[in-house]
Amino acid sequence: MAGPRACLFAPEELGGLLIRSGGRWKLWKEREAAVELYHNDEKETYTAACWAPPSQAWLVLGCASGRLQCWEASAELLCQAEAFRTLARGAESSVTALAAVAKRGTVFAACAGVPEVLEVGVADGMTRSSFRSGKTGLCGLAATSSDADWLLSASPGAPLKLWRLPAAGAVLTDLKKAKKRFKGPAQSATCLELLCIERHIYALCADGTAQVEFFDADMDSEGENGKQAPATSTRVLSCHERLGDVRLARHKAGGSLGLLAIGYGATILACWTFDAGTHAARTVVPTFTVSKAELGGSVLCARGVKGRDSELCLLVAHGPAARPSFSQVSPPKSKKGAALIDSLAPAGAEPSGKPEKKSVPAPTVLGPAELATRKRLRTEEVAAVKRQKQPIPRSRPETAGSNLSLAPVLRQALRSQDSISLSKTLTLRDRVLMDTSVSELSGVEAFDLLQECAKRLLDKPPDSSVYCAWIQRVLFHHGTFIRSQPALIDALRPVFEACMARCAFYRGLQRLHGRLHGLVVQGRKALEQQVVEKSARAPLLEYVEGDEDMEEAQEDDDERDAQEEDEDELDSGSDEIDFNDADIDDLLDEAD
Repeated sequence: MAGPRACLFAPEELGGLLIRSGGRWKLWKEREAAVELYHNDEKETYTAACWAPPSQAWLVLGCASGRLQCWEASAELLCQAEAFRTLARGAESSVTALAAVAKRGTVFAACAGVPEVLEVGVADGMTRSSFRSGKTGLCGLAATSSDADWLLSASPGAPLKLWRLPAAGAVLTDLKKAKKRFKGPAQSATCLELLCIERHIYALCADGTAQVEFFDADMDSEGENGKQAPATSTRVLSCHERLGDVRLARHKAGGSLGLLAIGYGATILACWTFDAGTHAARTVVPTFTVSKAELGGSVLCARGVKGRDSELCLLVAHGPAARPSFSQVSPPKSKKGAALIDSLAPAGAEPSGKPEKKSVPAPTVLGPAELATRKRLRTEEVAAVKRQKQPIPRSRPETAGSNLSLAPVLRQALRSQDSISLSKTLTLRDRVLMDTSVSELSGVEAFDLLQECAKRLLDKPPDSSVYCAWIQRVLFHHGTFIRSQPALIDALRPVFEACMARCAFYRGLQRLHGRLHGLVVQGRKALEQQVVEKSARAPLLEYVEGDEDMEEAQEDDDERDAQEEDEDELDSGSDEIDFNDADIDDLLDEAD
């Protein structure tokens, strides 16, 4: 369960869903769809998780620093083990897989950079023993118990190894040879499952593709002698979409004992049921599948539940991880029919044990002529003259808007639960109109408006800036009232979770923006340097042999042209003088 966000169902006796992201983890109750436990550790990043042992409901978490943390069901930290922190440094010490054995009271841990597998006590956090599983780090572990304890390990690019563990308290350093080896997938294993039934061991391996490998081994068979090729899978569970996680359990149908395999990815849930004793068909198709569209959200996690009269039933968590929903899925009644989906309590709903209080809504007067509103406005105008108002974030000047208010429309929509009218009103982007409308609402009405904005913040991400602006106004004008009510503070948890989900990748995106900005600046400098180098290398003068004669001939031609122009000017000037003299002689003759 490595990754930025991962989900894991608790044992059926507890009835919870663990969701971890970064340094936070939450435990959701299945029936109430509400957060039961919550913890945030700013110094750690959780990379793996498991429940150990199921009878006492201890939660073991692996950290990127190499440490292990053990928590009780009451959100109390029992112990913290150093584990791989003393064996590796940096990213190589990150815990990649955890597997618990209930009989031993310990948990087996593996990391990415060290091939050792550590056995750590759950109660005290002490490392009991360790053994070397191969030459490289591990990416997956799975454990099961019967007459003996068994452990399945997976390393990138290496076969899967099945280990028979000695009795509890024995030293594991003598464990140097695996009981059985299986041919590993082409890619790194993303999930391993191990199950013992009678004298057989069954294993599943998923690698993020559309196929899941199924292996079968006999407990009584002797170990491998010499260098034998790893055993291939006895069956292949196929699907038409990628599967990242898989679960394996017993399934009793028609008096015969079989196997139930549940595989799921972000877009699909697949279920296989088959007999463990026969190997006639190598490729097994799903008994039924459920798509993301049928559930109404992405698949987060799934497990089998006990139905009536051994009926097949699955429990599925779907939707956003910040606010998951839970549904029970049953197989279709006909071969071509769709799976039956029964939704449980939606996220954020109140427990069914508490009766809902029926309240008669008060009559609403539409329009601006409300007496209470007028009195409140006059009081606020007098107070505004005495004290200077604080600036509201991202709002326009008071002179830029009008004195219109949407408070009556919002009040009517909230009381009548008119989602269409409320959606149209909340999409308005006038900041001054928001400020005026929210200030005229009462504290309870403003809190209801805050809840509606929080719901739409996750459902409509493109309009998140508008809904955030409404939330800012509500907290600015009615934050004191909300803070004075403990019940309202607890009800604000979905809003906080929604904001945290929206801002989860802010730091990563900011770092990526800084790196890209540096690349752009370096690219511009390189282009400018190329232009400078080209201009510096360009010659100031190019000399070609024979250009002197051409220049002299050109100068002679220019001198001849200049002389001809001077002669033309002299000729034209003498003509003008003769013309003038003739005129003067004529005038003199006429005068005589």
